[in-house]
Amino acid sequence: MQLKLREDFQRDIDGIREDLVSINERLLPLGKWLENIDGHTGRMAVTLEKQMDAQDQIMERLYEQERKIQELESNSTFKKEKLRVKGAIFISVISLLGAGSGVVVIFGKRLAELLFGN
Repeated sequence: MQLKLREDFQRDIDGIREDLVSINERLLPLGKWLENIDGHTGRMAVTLEKQMDAQDQIMERLYEQERKIQELESNSTFKKEKLRVKGAIFISVISLLGAGSGVVVIFGKRLAELLFGN
């Protein structure tokens, strides 16, 4: 009876040993795999952080360039408006001179008589 119990226990122990070997064969690679995932995840976090920093720098540069472009456009618009005003003034002066000379031609003789007498 003891021998039979001993054999049963031995079979149970051998079965448990085989199960442990099988578990170790399956879990050890899984553990290594999980360690690799952990390492890769850490590196991905660092990479994403670097990428976000680079993206922030690029966005800052783009914002600065956009601001400079808007500044140049407003200066250009101001210069165009200033040139337009100068042109209008020049045309007005020419028109006045032209109108003035026309008045002198038409009324010159009478105007001279009125101002300076006969």
